Amino acid sequence: MSDKLRQRMALEAARLVNEGRDIATARYRAARAVQRGWVPEEDLPSTAEIRQALTAASQPALDRFDRIAEAVGLLASVRSHPAIGSASDGLEHALAVFAAIHAEHPYDEELLTAALVIHAGLAIDRGNRVPAILEALGESLTPRTVWFVETMPLAEAHLVGSIGQRARRRLEAHPDGELAILVALASRRAASPDPQQRAMPAGDLDEAVAILRALDAEDADDPASESDTSDDPDARDW
Repeated sequence: MSDKLRQRMALEAARLVNEGRDIATARYRAARAVQRGWVPEEDLPSTAEIRQALTAASQPALDRFDRIAEAVGLLASVRSHPAIGSASDGLEHALAVFAAIHAEHPYDEELLTAALVIHAGLAIDRGNRVPAILEALGESLTPRTVWFVETMPLAEAHLVGSIGQRARRRLEAHPDGELAILVALASRRAASPDPQQRAMPAGDLDEAVAILRALDAEDADDPASESDTSDDPDARDW
């Protein structure tokens, strides 16, 4: 019997248990419902498999902010990387960047999300941080936040003067160009060995995500508050 069919029986059994059946009864009834006939004892889902299905069914589905929190939380394992500089780890650096941007733009959820996740790809693939985090989070990020993340290497190059003339003009002319440079500057300061430049994290990851979630809820209640660039066809085009 295939693992997929066995999993279907375990899920059906878990549903029956939730309806009040005991596990033994649920196991046999699930087998008949899925297989539409007799199933050998050795092919029935085990009690452990049914309990695992019950646990999975009882867990709430993750929303996009849960997925963002999971990805950013992995930065706690990233140390001694040029992007985070003197920060003790990647998570401390991310929270410091978030705090700096939140101090200046406390109501821009897309910008704040970008500030939190710009280096999160380091925990997945240090050599390809941008595509790594974009692939990991997918539709959890809005198009405008994706633009900020994609543009961060250019904004960082702008700070050190290594950006090409054409790219510099396009970045500076973009409606969100100054904000991208601001995030890059906050990131550089968060990595600085100078404690007077380095912003300290305000709160923890749970608090940062709670801020994002609250702003998203406010935007959902007030469509007029959405960013003008979120639907701009040129928002991500170079």
